[in-house]
Amino acid sequence: MSEEARMKKTIIKIAVCVVVFIASAFIIGGIMNQGHNNMTMEMAPATLPVITMESGGVACNELHGNTVEMDVAYQKDTVTMLGAGRQANFTVDTYGREITGISMEVRSIDGSRLIENGEVTGWKAGGKSFPVTLTLKDLIDTNTQYSLTLILELEGEQKVYYYTTILWNDDLHIAEILEFASDFHGKLYDKEAAKELTKYLEPNSKLTDNGTFHKVNIHSNFQQITWGNLEPAQEGAASLRLVQVNGNIASLLMDFVVSTGEGKNKIYYSVEEYYRVRYTSERMYLLDYERTMTQIPDTGRMYANDKILLGITDENVDMMESTDGNTVVFSDRGQLLCYNAVTNGLTVIFSFYDKDNADCRTLYDHHGIKILDVDEGGNVKFAVYGYMNRGRHEGETGIQILSYDNSLNTIEEEVYIPYSKSYAVLKDEMGQLLYRNRQQHLYFFLENGVYDVDLENRSAEQLVSIRQDDSLQVSENHEIIVWQEGDDINHSNQLNVRNLNTGEQTVIRAEDGDAIRPLGFMGEDIIYGVARESDIRTENSGQIFYPMYKVCISNSSGASLKEYGQEGIYVVGCTIESNQITLSRLQRTENGSYQEILDDQIMNNVEEEAGQNKVVTANIDIYERYVQIQTKSSIDAKTIKVLNPKEVVFEGGRELELDAVSEVPRYYVCNAYGVCGIYSAPGTAVKEAYDTSGIVTNDRGVTVWLKGNRVSRNQIMAIKEESVTEQKNSLAVCLDNILRHAGITRNTEYDLAQGKTATTILSENMTGVQVLDLSGCTLDAVLYYVNQDIPVLAILEDGEAVLVTGFNEFNVVIMEPATGKLYKKGMNDATAWFAENGNHFITYMRIEN
Repeated sequence: MSEEARMKKTIIKIAVCVVVFIASAFIIGGIMNQGHNNMTMEMAPATLPVITMESGGVACNELHGNTVEMDVAYQKDTVTMLGAGRQANFTVDTYGREITGISMEVRSIDGSRLIENGEVTGWKAGGKSFPVTLTLKDLIDTNTQYSLTLILELEGEQKVYYYTTILWNDDLHIAEILEFASDFHGKLYDKEAAKELTKYLEPNSKLTDNGTFHKVNIHSNFQQITWGNLEPAQEGAASLRLVQVNGNIASLLMDFVVSTGEGKNKIYYSVEEYYRVRYTSERMYLLDYERTMTQIPDTGRMYANDKILLGITDENVDMMESTDGNTVVFSDRGQLLCYNAVTNGLTVIFSFYDKDNADCRTLYDHHGIKILDVDEGGNVKFAVYGYMNRGRHEGETGIQILSYDNSLNTIEEEVYIPYSKSYAVLKDEMGQLLYRNRQQHLYFFLENGVYDVDLENRSAEQLVSIRQDDSLQVSENHEIIVWQEGDDINHSNQLNVRNLNTGEQTVIRAEDGDAIRPLGFMGEDIIYGVARESDIRTENSGQIFYPMYKVCISNSSGASLKEYGQEGIYVVGCTIESNQITLSRLQRTENGSYQEILDDQIMNNVEEEAGQNKVVTANIDIYERYVQIQTKSSIDAKTIKVLNPKEVVFEGGRELELDAVSEVPRYYVCNAYGVCGIYSAPGTAVKEAYDTSGIVTNDRGVTVWLKGNRVSRNQIMAIKEESVTEQKNSLAVCLDNILRHAGITRNTEYDLAQGKTATTILSENMTGVQVLDLSGCTLDAVLYYVNQDIPVLAILEDGEAVLVTGFNEFNVVIMEPATGKLYKKGMNDATAWFAENGNHFITYMRIEN
């Protein structure tokens, strides 16, 4: 055989071996993948177009697409101002998709009433983006908010839904407000130019922390608010979002990216600025300002010695470690990362954005991540909830439960629960309770109910329905929950305690003649109060007086650890911070009445166990406070491996539909950032909104209360002075006047004699309204209703009642049946007087039938 022939034969043998090897690899891989749901792949890229609205001639409000229809009443992330002639101008960024049709739908703000719908015409697609002008019919009122849905039809007949709130009012000065915010934003980069802004700032070191760039606000000092010595450079244009409009007061958010350093030392940060601005013809007023700066993780250089460097970010890092401390998992700027000390590996377990997927769609920050479990093998269970930027559920909103397999470097979806409201609402719900145990059960709070999901068979059941704020308490780690038994929670004599980790449930019972309610947790120990049934009473306002004669602390098994009680002293409120319980107290006097006394404290001296990996801070140069994770052992930066897992692909779906509907009305407190509280008591909601300059809406998205829209003076002239009689007390006089003002004649003295409360009487007799118990709110807050010609009932400590019927800058108008007078009382004096009498207010809001 010639040398050439021998060489040829050898090459053929090698080629055959290679083919056999590759074939074997595919066969073996296929066999192995059969046990792993067939195959893996990278998360699919974002595919949906983006719509950018225009307000006041300025590009404002970037709308992200939803692949399923959402509940219109809760899509309130943005407000778009219509132009002259009811025009809505917007731009469609196609991102390579073919737009085959555009339609629209205008509804009432609660979504219940269709105003207009139809095809949008006159547009021409071309290039990467194209403009569209939509002119609405003469069917909407000025100064009234409506919901606008824009529907893009894509190739393949796919429909994508985009939501915004619209407002038509040519007299508002939104363009000037947007221009002011943009000018303010630009001048902050130039200390000399920024000197012009000092008249808008309110520096106060007692109200803010001047030691970190993560949070800067209107109270920060000049150096801090002008970026200190960072000298950041803005990367690209800022994205504007108009989020609240109330007359000539508007709130907006500005999102952008900045960088510090140069070349390989360049660090990127996502930044969000919040502005609340009032326009007047004389000048602009900056009512509030806040800037949040968060360093974007760079997995190539975020470690040094025994530290993982998170940089300028929130100190409250969501972090969990394995029992041995070898695996530490943490969430940072929308990413879930895991460091494994044994393998010296850093894994980006989950992220919608990366170097190959970095645009406004993947960076859209409307989702949250919750770490649920980390085991000794480095495996991680976690949840992603909210808007899904890309991947299998792109354009959907829901709860996705995922599992990371460390040995295979894969993530796999276990269950997906779709949700039709907004991320803002879902975020608040998941903050109440979201827990998973190792018996494959998931627990979460949704629509005033606690749900138990069996992850193995993807089934769910409601464990308990919560009818009143605070009747459910959850431990800080979400492992223990406690709730009251029975429908009448003000007279419940039993607490149910459930350990979600073990599934064990125990009962704490009150003695005969006593009632019991949960107050909170200190660690995993339960704090609850006990009241005598004979002391609990319903006030004329409908409020429950619940004086607790003792406060108890027990462990999660129900065993008593400590009791607090003093003869003649009653607890009516409780706050828990760190290791201290503060009790609000009353003392019973000789005549049986109660008077306030000083608060008392209960201390807990047991220190929490520290993990082997912990969050620490250090002041570093121009960066000020730097957040770091101090790891169990040193990190070898030269040999560290950065891993990006792939997704397990599976056939079919793993969705679990929940028919979750709250059994009680709920009130949503919203600020510029979204929902910051959900309550069953309207008074609690209004109080929080007043303190945070927010808005309260009801279940259908209708505004219940908002701050800052009051005129300088108003009086309900139809309500005159009226005196009590032998047959009619002051409360009956006030209730009769409220009903008469609404066109209803009723003898409420009879209803009161039957034991009905003021709220019950008004609710039974008035239609087209929602009665609101605003006990605990200030006079200034309830004047919102008087501003709308709605009287406010106030019940005093001695049982007498008055009506608030008017106000100006210096006084309020009060109708007092006990004296038969209608008179003015100084604003400060009236505020103090009502506060001394407990701020017991009742009123109502008008709603559409």
